[in-house]
Amino acid sequence: YWLLFRALSKVREAIDISSKLTEVQNVVNTTFGEYAGLLDEMSKTSIVDLGISELSVKKTASIFQAMGTAMGFTRGKMADMSVELTKLSADMASFYNVSQEEVAKDLQSVFTGMTRPLRQYGLDLTEATLKEWALANGMNANIKSMSQAEKTMLRYQYVMANTGAAQGDFARTSMTWANQTRILVENFKALGSVLGGTFINAFKPLVVALNEVMATLIAFAETVSNSLGKIFGW
Repeated sequence: YWLLFRALSKVREAIDISSKLTEVQNVVNTTFGEYAGLLDEMSKTSIVDLGISELSVKKTASIFQAMGTAMGFTRGKMADMSVELTKLSADMASFYNVSQEEVAKDLQSVFTGMTRPLRQYGLDLTEATLKEWALANGMNANIKSMSQAEKTMLRYQYVMANTGAAQGDFARTSMTWANQTRILVENFKALGSVLGGTFINAFKPLVVALNEVMATLIAFAETVSNSLGKIFGW
């Protein structure tokens, strides 16, 4: 019984992974539009190159893309930034030995302007630091007059310029125990997405049939309830 329940739980996990991948693909298509192919190409080798699965790549990048386009960035411009930030989240996760999901969430500060999340990585997004950095690099330092998109671009450039030590870290250290473990975990997820798709295709007709039966039962129950209501004056 224990083995049976364990097997069923793994089947459910595989179905969940495949279902989430299908759902996030819809988000990618909506937010990236004609640039969705960038993520498809990147995700083909993302496990080996970055230690993150196709689901992680598309989930992370689509969030960055949605946040950026909402601020007025064009899809094309934001697509390149989203891809670079996704790569950076994987490299920083490897460099600081933390989860990629956690780093990706912290990197959302590039768009929100929150200063606390990135301080743990030695990045200071306060206006004073950004102004000083912009001046030192011959850039517009009049932050108060900037639009939200311009502030976001400045924060993005600052983060990319000051994470040079972390960039490319996964590729450099891919043979370490920690990163090989990451690859193994993500490979299991990739396998789960493939098997989950098979299970979904196999069980979908059954689920559709059950929904039709439930709709009929609900309609019947409502009819019975209404009839009883008329009889007893409910």
